[in-house]
Amino acid sequence: MKKLIVSATLIFFLHALIFSFQTASAQDVNDIPRGSFGFGVRSTGSVFLGDNASGFGAGGQHKIIFAHRVNSEWFLDYMNSSAGNNGYRKDTHIGWSVQFALNKSGYQTHKLIPFIEAGQCFDWTKVGFVDTLISFNWIVPEYPREVGPIFSIATQAGTGISYFPTSRIELCGEIQYMIHLTKDVNLLFDNSNVAYAISQEDGTSFDGHILGTISFTYYLFQKKS
Repeated sequence: MKKLIVSATLIFFLHALIFSFQTASAQDVNDIPRGSFGFGVRSTGSVFLGDNASGFGAGGQHKIIFAHRVNSEWFLDYMNSSAGNNGYRKDTHIGWSVQFALNKSGYQTHKLIPFIEAGQCFDWTKVGFVDTLISFNWIVPEYPREVGPIFSIATQAGTGISYFPTSRIELCGEIQYMIHLTKDVNLLFDNSNVAYAISQEDGTSFDGHILGTISFTYYLFQKKS
């Protein structure tokens, strides 16, 4: 599954690059106006640096173009990650990002648009593991042990590339680092990378992870120039 996601991401960028070079200079101007409002869908991969959890998820977003070089993204993601042989975490993100185009023409082009972004989100997390009984070489799942939902506040920053094949369709790829201020909850693993308990400490801690996202947005409402 992970190889399939990586392959799909590479194909996405390859097609975007080909289409960008095929666009003639006379047709390069993207006439999308400021104030354009769109809805879209997204797929997200995540790697948590603290407990080595990794997984994939899906969600949706709406976007508003505020200026010719400023876009915004308002998103909701649900991700399911695995940790070790039997641990897991489930995350729901609700947040926003502001995207600033690095090219001079901003979003008024049909070429690739590199951008930097930063934003903030709220997160609800469940952390747990499936307890196992090993007997006669059989692993018998029992009831999962779980903590949550755990609320946290996060901030994120990163970079990405957008591409507009038409003035109403945006294809986008992003990579960001997100850091959470959250309750100190961690899975404990044995030497076989099997989770056997959940550690809960007093106070808060920082929990960081890397996000990769590909998305499709269709701009339904466009203000007349």
